[in-house]
Order: sequence, then structure tokens, then C-alpha cells
Amino acid sequence: MPKRIKNIPKRIMFQLDGKEFASLIKREFTTELMTTETSIAVKDVFECRTKSLRDEDFDILNFSSSFQDDFRINNLQDTTHVSLHYQLAGKSDAYISGFGKILPMDKGRFNLLNCVDPVSTFVFPKQQVYEYLCVGLKPSFFRSVLQDCGPAYESMLEQSQRGQAFSLHHPNSTTDHLQRDTLNLLKHPPVADNLKTLYIRSKVKELILLTIGGRGAEDKKAVTNIDTDKLNAVKVYLTANYLAVFTLESVSKTFGLNEFKLKSGFRKLFGYTVFGYIHQLRMEHAYTLLCSGGFSIGEVASIIGYTSDSAFIRAYKLQFGYTPGKHQLFA
Repeated sequence: MPKRIKNIPKRIMFQLDGKEFASLIKREFTTELMTTETSIAVKDVFECRTKSLRDEDFDILNFSSSFQDDFRINNLQDTTHVSLHYQLAGKSDAYISGFGKILPMDKGRFNLLNCVDPVSTFVFPKQQVYEYLCVGLKPSFFRSVLQDCGPAYESMLEQSQRGQAFSLHHPNSTTDHLQRDTLNLLKHPPVADNLKTLYIRSKVKELILLTIGGRGAEDKKAVTNIDTDKLNAVKVYLTANYLAVFTLESVSKTFGLNEFKLKSGFRKLFGYTVFGYIHQLRMEHAYTLLCSGGFSIGEVASIIGYTSDSAFIRAYKLQFGYTPGKHQLFA
């Protein structure tokens, strides 16, 4: 039975038991990628909204709220997980079993928390805009990523294997522009529907690397000549086969690179992520097809992997600054 937090400062505020709030921020892992949305409100106290994106290895929770009064959630029980917490707006305090201290969170800050059978109490002061994005990771998935990161991360791997609660930063660290970009792409994936699952999974891994300092240890070293040759071969292959469906795992195995070297090295050499490069090529192909005048918007969307015309139109406008319909006006 998880230990409950004791000796938490008390003051007059609206309070809810964790069981009453659990349905709103319940952490789950699913066999297939799925999205759920929930909301709850108490008049004159708070209005909360959540959107969750779940997979077998992670649970991405985007939580937003307004608090018309100070609010507290008591003893919320959760499953063991690794929490990548990014505070987007507002502030709060957390008391999480296993950490023995208050864990404050302010706008623009982040941390990684290894939570072991956590029982948590959260305090939200009165505020109009509050939002965070939390990527909850299954511990086995987190450890599999660490194993690819080399000796520099063995200590963190051992802590996770021992089931030890820990936080990565003391105090919380400042979110950088690369993390913000990745979070935005997780919330709004700019790829075709048939690439979305693979894209989101790759972005979750990328976010883990950015969070633990994956640009350090191995990435600080220059890309070796052997790896450069392999990465150039990857680029040639993708350029010729960009309409095919890929996984990072399959590309890594084909070219003898681990996923960390593939992602960090490809971005370092070419200025694109692997999926970002595929997306760029597909958009350029869409542009060529539309300029030819022989294809409808729906046909082009299907050719480059979109099952939704509206999703393709949004992605096209994001890429070129105008909708694909502009081509038809001048056809």
C-alpha cells in the first residue's frame, strides 16, 4: 500500500480527494495510439480540461485550467512511471511520496521525475491561466532509451532499475527552444495520417533525449567518418523512397546505426530530423503535382499519405504559407 504524505501545510482552500479527481488525469498505457478528452468544473472554483494521447509506452497529458480560488488535490494515487513535466503557464506545488520535499513548478520550467507508486498532493493558487504538458513514460521504455545513450547515463539507468524515486534537476530547469518546438509538434503533428503514430513515437524519444541532456555526452563529439558515411547513405535512401512508410528502428538496422546516432547525427549533419526530412520531400512532391494541374487536392493528399484532406491543407499551408487551392485558381 503506498505511503501517504504527512505534515503538508494546511490553509483554507477548496479541496478534493484524489479519488474524485483521478478520472480527469488518470494515467493509462494502451496497445494502440488513442486520444481522449475530458473536462470537469466546480462553480466559482475551477474549470479543467485535459487531452491525452496514449500509447503502449507513453501517456501524453495536456492539462489546462483556470482557478477562481485556491485549490488542492489530496492523496492522488498513480502508477509507477517516469514523468517529463513541462509547465507551459501558471504555477503549482506538488508533494510526491518518495521525494521528501515540495516540488514547485513555474511557467517555462521542466523536470524529469522517476515516480515509484506515487501518492501526490497538489496545490494550485488562484490563477486565470494554468497549463502543463506531461509525458508519462512506462519505466521499461525509459530504460530502453537510456540503454542506447551509452555509459554517461548508466547511473540514471541503475536508479531506474532499482525502483528509486529521483528528480533529474535541482531545482527545475528552464525549457529551451528545442524542447518547446518538440512539444508543439507533439501537440500538432505536421505529418500525413499514416506517419502520425511513427512520428509521435519518434518525437517522444527525441523529447526524452533533450530532457536528459541527450545533446551532451555522445552528441558533443563530432560525428565519426564511418557514421557520416552511413548517414549520407540514409539520406540518399530516403530521398529515393520518401513515399514509403518507415520506422526509425528499421532504418537503424538497415544502415547499422543505433537510433540515438541516427536521430542526433542526421539532425546535426542535415539540419532535419529523419521524419522532418521525409515530410519536406513529400510536401515538395505535393507542390510539383499541384503545379502540374493533373491532380485534385484530395488525390495529392492521398498520394503523399494523408487520409484527411483538411489535415493535408493545414500542413501544406504551414509549409508554404498558402493553401493548395491557390494552385487551382491559376490552373
